[in-house]
Amino acid sequence: MSELQNRIVERLAALDPLRQVDLTPDKREKFITAAIDLFYAVGGDAEELKKIILQADDRKGRDVADAVAQMVVATAAVSYASDLDLVQAAYNWIDNTPV
Repeated sequence: MSELQNRIVERLAALDPLRQVDLTPDKREKFITAAIDLFYAVGGDAEELKKIILQADDRKGRDVADAVAQMVVATAAVSYASDLDLVQAAYNWIDNTPV
């Protein structure tokens, strides 16, 4: 795993030492909340989001590796369009998130 990923996992474990990094329902909720926050930050609205959610079942059963890759690629594109360095943004989060 990359240094960046390992540092993020360390920070997450420090924030929630009893839960570590697992795939519990609350972690999935945090993931989708972060995705929705990004969606709104780049100009999405509730009506557009509703349409996307209604089509969500069409994407069930995807491979985790493919879904992660698609999320990273989409995030990189948004970062580029926003003139942000994706990796630097992640390091900023690590450095600025109090434990």
